[in-house]
Amino acid sequence: MNSLIYVEKRLIVPIGVKLIGSSLSQNEKLSGKTGFNWFVQASLEQSTEQTKEMKIAELFPEDIFHSLYEKIPSKAVSIQQLCQNISSHTLKSADVVSIIGTLKIPDVTIPQYNPFKPPKIEIPETYKVYGEECFSGELEMDGFRFPIFFLLDSKEIVCYAKDKPVEIIGVLKWSPSYEVSGYAINQTLLAAALLLRR
Repeated sequence: MNSLIYVEKRLIVPIGVKLIGSSLSQNEKLSGKTGFNWFVQASLEQSTEQTKEMKIAELFPEDIFHSLYEKIPSKAVSIQQLCQNISSHTLKSADVVSIIGTLKIPDVTIPQYNPFKPPKIEIPETYKVYGEECFSGELEMDGFRFPIFFLLDSKEIVCYAKDKPVEIIGVLKWSPSYEVSGYAINQTLLAAALLLRR
């Protein structure tokens, strides 16, 4: 798997519920000692298995992501494949996809990154996407470009990946029609997770 650098909990929880359900089960083996009776000091090792239910909404976003990643039906598709699938109505709004390409964030200057003193990132334009404050980026590959929207809260981490090869997991959302290399498209991607490609 590529290196996960960003997961948005507000978006990964509904994706997780859609792909793996609202809770996860974890089996734990419990062991202990039990006596035969009050008079005999011998003991018997006892082992039982207990199932623990964990609600997805209570987990860290990274845990949710790692649990659902293998369940993504359209994984690591190129932008050309994505455009073909949208044009043929194989993919539609609310479908979860994983696409690869190079991340571009136009009109944003990225200062030197220092983990001890994260840079302040200025986003000149923001947009409301389904009620969430977002900024836009583009995913590029082989002459194809596809619009991506990221929640504004993620700007310091997401902008680190500018001009790098990435994998983006998100949900397709309706958009007014536009053309990408001959394909009529009416979808954008609302990004829930960002991975750096190896």
